Amino acid sequence: MVNRAVLAGDIGGTKTTLALYGQTDEILREATFKNYKFDSLQSVISNFLTGLDHPPARACFGIAGPVKGNRVRMTNLEWTIDGRELADHFALEHVLLVNDLVATTAGAVLLPAESLVTINNGRPDQKGAIGVLAPGTGLGQSFAVKVNNRLQPFPSEGGHCSFAPRNQEQIRLLEFMLEKRPHVSVEQVCSGMVIPDLFAFMTMHSPEPEWLARHRRESDDQTPSIVQAANEALAGGPACEPAVRTVQLFVDILAAEAANLVLKVLATGGIYLGGGIPPRILSFFDQERFMHIFCRGVYREMLADIPVHIIRDPKTALIGARELAVAI
Repeated sequence: MVNRAVLAGDIGGTKTTLALYGQTDEILREATFKNYKFDSLQSVISNFLTGLDHPPARACFGIAGPVKGNRVRMTNLEWTIDGRELADHFALEHVLLVNDLVATTAGAVLLPAESLVTINNGRPDQKGAIGVLAPGTGLGQSFAVKVNNRLQPFPSEGGHCSFAPRNQEQIRLLEFMLEKRPHVSVEQVCSGMVIPDLFAFMTMHSPEPEWLARHRRESDDQTPSIVQAANEALAGGPACEPAVRTVQLFVDILAAEAANLVLKVLATGGIYLGGGIPPRILSFFDQERFMHIFCRGVYREMLADIPVHIIRDPKTALIGARELAVAI
């Protein structure tokens, strides 16, 4: 029997998750590794494959970084990853390297309904493109278009496009951010790394509770503290107006940027919101408010027909990498 097992990977800045899939989509082995313990992806793969009787025939890795010529120099790691070198070293037929958002896009369309939270059912165009926005540490973007009746994902650096404020509050936010940098991208107002900046902007008008100030001083990463305070306040816990307003502003900007992506690639097949932030702030996704922001301008009627989903499955990029490996 021909070996059709495939190796899929989701390689981020801090951790790598690998999964070995069998003849169908069953997972034969899966493991997550802390990157700082290894000097290369090759070392991680060697560790993962140790003891396997039947190694994979091909592989695909979704990587947090720009892929050129099937090669990646990771920005947050001293790793250079070369698909051809990996194929030669592990005797694989093919190794495909893709941006992690490309892998997420390939996986998003395969997710069952229970892995999604639907904001708008819409009327999906089965032949239309789809778009993916993934606010995590940064704001990843990708899209897929139908090629030979199959969705083909493509990378994008749309998160680095200029932020366009949509009301007076966001104009003041832009002015606030311009005091620190010469250019403000949408990623710099809609990602996990800038939630502390959004919070600082909000505290100019809404005082911060002392208990949260103390908690933030004791934390290495302020974003989880702010998000937790906002979630608890919305659920009836201790009041924290600046945290609630921070997260709501984040979602409002995300809604506007989701509509921007639809218009840029005509994503009439739907928009998927991935990344680590949306599943943690689900209570802030009010359907009426989100769609009011999403449906604007001369194409508001078309935008109202666009399905909008939040991805809940953290393994979506892994699922997509497996699909791309099979299709090589």
